[in-house]
Amino acid sequence: MMPKQITAKPGEPLLSPLRYPGSKRRLVQYLQATLELNDLHPLLLVVPFAGGASAALQLLCDGIVDRIGLADVDPLITSFWLCVFFDTDWLVSAVDEIEVTLPRWEAFRKLKPATTRDRALKCLFLNRTSFSGILAPSGGPIGGCKQLSAYDITCRFPRHTLTKRIRQAASLRDRVAFVKECGWQECLQSLTTYRQVLGNEIFVYLDPPFYYKADKLYTYYFTEADHKALHRVLGSLTLPWLLSYDPAEPIELLYSSNGTKPARVEMLYSAAEAPGFVPRQELIITNLRSLPRETRSWRMGRF
Repeated sequence: MMPKQITAKPGEPLLSPLRYPGSKRRLVQYLQATLELNDLHPLLLVVPFAGGASAALQLLCDGIVDRIGLADVDPLITSFWLCVFFDTDWLVSAVDEIEVTLPRWEAFRKLKPATTRDRALKCLFLNRTSFSGILAPSGGPIGGCKQLSAYDITCRFPRHTLTKRIRQAASLRDRVAFVKECGWQECLQSLTTYRQVLGNEIFVYLDPPFYYKADKLYTYYFTEADHKALHRVLGSLTLPWLLSYDPAEPIELLYSSNGTKPARVEMLYSAAEAPGFVPRQELIITNLRSLPRETRSWRMGRF
């Protein structure tokens, strides 16, 4: 039987199959407004910290950007996106068939995958069955090791929903320029070839690991030297770029004279500790001339 055709439709939500610490799903409208305010319609959106890729997928789906290029230093993440776009039927079958149990979680935690498929499945399984989607060694299974919680290890693994999201993303494969396993510096250096064809019609969106508690959230996180290196490289990057961070005072000070003065964006997030939605702030830095003042999805205040 041929798989059911599921496509991403402009104007409709396109949610990532991954749960990712610091997901920028709620920043999509801000990014779109920023591009429009600066009269930009990028032929290529480059995301050197791919992660859950939620913002990139939605901007691509809605036609705000023509193509996307994803890169990540984590081989689990890049293997997952390679399978989403270019090995879709296998990944969907794996999601449909895999047993979601605590012993399976423990086996994946110990597994040292040698193939793209094995890395992709480890990524998705641990992401959907670990607390807050954390892939780092500090992450534990949803429901705890004794599975005594009201929410057990299966509660974030809805097979039908996951396969739908995978197929929606996969329907955009013809507009995916690349998926690379590499660090952010190598990713930016590799854009020389694309610039020969596209000129400055490339927009770089960077969402590096959080400044605070990064070692608890990510397998690959930044040291102080890494944060400073990113600042130094962006200071000489002539392509249009926008950077989002958790609001950390050292980062505010570091970028205080870099491009547009740092701004705070207030987004609404669901949170287990409070009913409904709670506001969380995001630090925005860019070399673009203008940033939006306000939309219905976020509030912003300048320093």
